[in-house]
Amino acid sequence: MVMASEALKKYPFLIGADTYLVGLSLSNLDEFPRILELAENKIRFLLRLSKLPPNINDKKESVAVFTASLAMVSFTNNRRLIRSYGYALSRELEENLAMDSPKSYLTVASSLGMKAGYDGQRFDMALVDYLKLKGIDNDPALMLPQLPLKRGTIYLSPNVFRLMISRVFRWVVVDKMESQMAELRHAALSDRVKAAINSIMADFSKKKGLEVDVSSLSPVESLFPPCIKFWAAEMNKGVNIPHQARFLVATFLIALDMDVDEVLNYFKHTPDYDERIARYQIEDLAGERGSGKKYSVPRCDTLRTLGVCVCREGLCTHMSHPLLYYRISIEKKLKGDKNAGTDCAKSFP
Repeated sequence: MVMASEALKKYPFLIGADTYLVGLSLSNLDEFPRILELAENKIRFLLRLSKLPPNINDKKESVAVFTASLAMVSFTNNRRLIRSYGYALSRELEENLAMDSPKSYLTVASSLGMKAGYDGQRFDMALVDYLKLKGIDNDPALMLPQLPLKRGTIYLSPNVFRLMISRVFRWVVVDKMESQMAELRHAALSDRVKAAINSIMADFSKKKGLEVDVSSLSPVESLFPPCIKFWAAEMNKGVNIPHQARFLVATFLIALDMDVDEVLNYFKHTPDYDERIARYQIEDLAGERGSGKKYSVPRCDTLRTLGVCVCREGLCTHMSHPLLYYRISIEKKLKGDKNAGTDCAKSFP
């Protein structure tokens, strides 16, 4: 495919990319010093350990750097690092797709095993193919009740399909790295490659170690992100808020290790409140019922897509996740910042 070949620099996982990897492995990575340097730079940049992006020249370098970076992260045997890098790669993919024509999405989706069509305005996918997708079940924008369905076919806007691609991609790369952990554990690495990996691990651990664990603190409502404050206040006024907003508030509070009764208190003034049903739904989101899976708090880009984001000022201008906002606000408060947690406060008293 000509287009796939041209797109390999941006999307180094497309079908046919492995033809550029002849002779390259983690064990002999020191024989490719430029690839090693670029792979380390890519990992650091995407994990926000460095502000300098890798200067990749062409598609061959891009494929080699992408593959080497996955192997290096896999070798750490650190699941937190692996998942953080998977998330960072999916964010990069979504940003790249946003700058491309929606027509190009099908090439990327196909390489991830996703079957879809495009009529020039929206994408379509057979329900049976949608149900086979992995990695999308924690995102409210991609849940079946939110997607138009007609005669066994799901219809998606370019924005939603782009989000779906990035979530499937995240699952694919994290699964690949976790699968590689065992096979790479005993790989014989040169001192140079080991030093690069150990340096990344040390800086990543240092960065994460300095972050406040929000689940270990008593919830401080004044420092909640604006979206949580707004929708919680709306419920308290008896407003029937959207399902996506309820999902956001519930998963956020659960992430703070609130018990079910504490979470229920936020919903008891909604017009359709039924304690039995609400308790079941919250326990399900917390992983205490059903599949036993705990649902994640939606990211800010998802909230913007869904129209649930309510603030684009201050800290929210470049925010990526509600829990990150909360953690940063706590850190600011602990340092004596009187303005911590006050973004968009005038917009919704």
